[in-house]
Amino acid sequence: MLTVTKRAAALLKAAKAVEGAGRETGIRIRRSAVDQDSGERAQAVGFTIAEQPSPGDEESEQNGLRIFVDEHLIELLDGRTLDVRNEDDEGQEGPGLVFR
Repeated sequence: MLTVTKRAAALLKAAKAVEGAGRETGIRIRRSAVDQDSGERAQAVGFTIAEQPSPGDEESEQNGLRIFVDEHLIELLDGRTLDVRNEDDEGQEGPGLVFR
C-alpha cells in the first residue's frame, strides 16, 4: 500500500481547500499521459480531487486524507511513500510531491 506522509497530506488538503472541495472528498492518484518534446506521449501520474473512488481503485485514509489509487497503479506504488519534495532537489522550485 502507498504511504502518504503528514507533509504530503497537508499539501494535498491545502490544494483541496483552494478548489473549495469538502472534507469528505479525496485525492485520486491516477495514470495519465503527457506530451514530450519529441511529440510522443509518455505515461505519468496525476492527482485529481474526487468525491468517490473509481471502480477498482484502492481506497485508504491517511493523516485525515482520503486517498484513491487507480487500479493500474496499485502494484507500482505498493510500498512507496508520497512525500513533499525537498528544497534541495535539483531543478525544482516551490513545493511539490515526490514518490520515494
